[in-house]
Amino acid sequence: MKEFKITPLSDLMGAEISGVDLRQKTDKITRDKLLNAVKKYLVVCIKNQDLKPTQLANVSRIFGNPKKYFMQHETVDNIPEVIVVSNRTSDNKPRVYASHWHTDDSYREKPATLTFIYPDTLPKNGGGTDFINCYSVFQNLPENLKNKISNLSAIHKWQSRRNVSKVAKLSKEQEEQTPEVEHPLIRTHPISGEKSLYINPNRIDHIAGFDDFESDKLLDELYEFSFQSKFQYSHSYQEGDLVIWDNRCTMHKANSDYDLNQLRVMHRVMLEGEEVYASIKRKLVCSL
Repeated sequence: MKEFKITPLSDLMGAEISGVDLRQKTDKITRDKLLNAVKKYLVVCIKNQDLKPTQLANVSRIFGNPKKYFMQHETVDNIPEVIVVSNRTSDNKPRVYASHWHTDDSYREKPATLTFIYPDTLPKNGGGTDFINCYSVFQNLPENLKNKISNLSAIHKWQSRRNVSKVAKLSKEQEEQTPEVEHPLIRTHPISGEKSLYINPNRIDHIAGFDDFESDKLLDELYEFSFQSKFQYSHSYQEGDLVIWDNRCTMHKANSDYDLNQLRVMHRVMLEGEEVYASIKRKLVCSL
């Protein structure tokens, strides 16, 4: 495959990649360069793609194994790996889906690593996605706050006590598939080795071992610090943009800076995850 161009989109995070057609067979050198771009920039936009849902699922396999989504009615054309993300409710009323800061899949024991979003229908203007660099958040945390959370973990749930976005009601079988999980507040990335603040305001119910009052106070402090604009990059989509981000070190949300009467439909794929504590466990084993 011919050489492609990588252009940073901001000093904080994000890069644009041009000159690659992911419908073509991808060799190992190209694959490694793409993976390294995600590692370096956390969010990448691969321009001028033309992907049907099946092709989107195939493209994700360049990077890893796509997850089969457990809510089958939200998939595209019965393709289990590809999910529809729309600004319409089931009764066709406008809404902004995922409009609060979160990281995908944290209610799972092994949350998704990468997320892929490809626009099917875009509004005339706006309708982008905002991102937070959680490496940068952690690096800039006051030392007293870093020390306070260094050994703390949080309980993540599908329907958390503090949930701010409406989530679908699960069947009994689906509830059994999604038990609450515990993840550390500081996560070590298994590839980069860097630490980030690992939070999800939409899924964290409480901090393990804290009562609700203490937990809420600390979570609110972490959220207020993390949501500062200096940690954010906003991506505005164009037709043919394939946007990929790393959930292990970022948060994101959909913004509503557009006419909600205009349709916004995206196709999404997530890659199978890894245990959040795994890198910590490996470090402990190596030190024995």
